[in-house]
Amino acid sequence: MRRKVANVANSRQKSLIYTCALIGLTVYGVPKLPRLAHGMAGTFTVVWLLFVALCVGANLYFLFGADKERKRLLEQQEIEVKSQGLRPEVRRLRG
Repeated sequence: MRRKVANVANSRQKSLIYTCALIGLTVYGVPKLPRLAHGMAGTFTVVWLLFVALCVGANLYFLFGADKERKRLLEQQEIEVKSQGLRPEVRRLRG
């Protein structure tokens, strides 16, 4: 089943703005976080840092166009499967 990818206007600009905002939030928030220690405060710090890293990583992934590259590769693979005359299910089982 193919994944649907929507074309959003100014998506790279939005992604860049969101990434800059997240980096700014991180620079502002990290000094105010509690120290890493056992307990609720340390757990909150770790979870907050992991969440920020996940958000920044997702925005950078989208900003660099990795999703478009993946879409292009999937389309190319689909064309190869059609040219060989095999069903996509058979191709996945063999490859």
